[in-house]
Amino acid sequence: MSPAVALQYTPALSQLFESACHDSVESCESSTDSGGQPPQAHLLTNLQAASEPLILSGVSKYRQVKQVGQGTFGTVIQASQLGTDFLPDVAIKLLPRGATMRSYRSLIRREILHQSCLEHPFIISIKEVFLTKGHVAIAMEYAHGGDLYQHVIARKPHCRLPEDQARWIFQQLLIGLDYCHKKGVANRDLKLENLLLDRKDTDSRPLLKICDFGYSKHDASSPAKTVVGTPVYMAPEIILAAKHYDAKKADLWSCGVILFALLYGRYPFDATERHCARKVVTADYTIPEQVTVSAECKTLMQRLLCPDPKARICMEDILAQPWFCEALPTGALTMNDYYMTGSVDLSECMRKVDGILDQAMQMGFEGEDLSQANVIIPKADFGAIANS
Repeated sequence: MSPAVALQYTPALSQLFESACHDSVESCESSTDSGGQPPQAHLLTNLQAASEPLILSGVSKYRQVKQVGQGTFGTVIQASQLGTDFLPDVAIKLLPRGATMRSYRSLIRREILHQSCLEHPFIISIKEVFLTKGHVAIAMEYAHGGDLYQHVIARKPHCRLPEDQARWIFQQLLIGLDYCHKKGVANRDLKLENLLLDRKDTDSRPLLKICDFGYSKHDASSPAKTVVGTPVYMAPEIILAAKHYDAKKADLWSCGVILFALLYGRYPFDATERHCARKVVTADYTIPEQVTVSAECKTLMQRLLCPDPKARICMEDILAQPWFCEALPTGALTMNDYYMTGSVDLSECMRKVDGILDQAMQMGFEGEDLSQANVIIPKADFGAIANS
């Protein structure tokens, strides 16, 4: 099968979702932490003004534009690529060097490894990893739309989306997540803040990308047993600290929380409540009756928010639900067949990444040789496999 035929068999993103809304696609990486407050009650941290400090310095390839996010371990900035006007901006995650890196080194490596092996229109791709005097830097795609949390709370006064718009977002999330799961990767930290959009406007049909794989888990590693994620999105089996749990089923619970938040402008559970954990493990939540949502949508949401992971709806059944399939672009359900053919050898790349992370355990110094402390992430080869 030739690459051209493969694209017809499973059309590219621009031939599927893009034709329903826009002419071009860009993407980004940014993340903030919403805690457990309902979306309309939570105050977002504003982007820093033009006088914000220069974080990225001494790098000839990129120029800092602005800071777009502040996470637990570091900062995300928007940066322009120097040398040409035709290269898109990137997002660069900057993680401080030094002994404190010891506490999150494994998370950085996991994020780079897992995200680099996932090449899909609905997933943020990593472009480059390099070292500066003060930081480990991860350059990724950039999207101008910010995150889904910001998108939802901008819908005043109720901070929620109409059902058809919520379904559009949910369709992209599940197709992207289905690809991750088929590649053996569970995210374990799905939330509104980790779902990014291609543009910042009032458009009802933005394009979505999943980001942040720091807590991800691969099938090839040991069974998931660590309590990780964001409390308000956390599945009951994680809260109960079971001996081990199915991380992919836990992802689907988080998708149920996301769908609830999109439709109702609040979370089903409030992480600041004293008995929140008890309510989560018993799925004790209330559906706001004043919001009109179809019975089919409610049923799917309730099957996602099933406290028993064995009884929770599976990915295959979600993708077959009539509500999910409504208004879905032709070919969307088979697009993952094409992206699953992608193959990339990351062995040499990860050897260099390990060297960069080892060097980053020490603080940078004047005159430090950083000329070799960078690695371009290789892209997947789809054509070779399609031709075989």
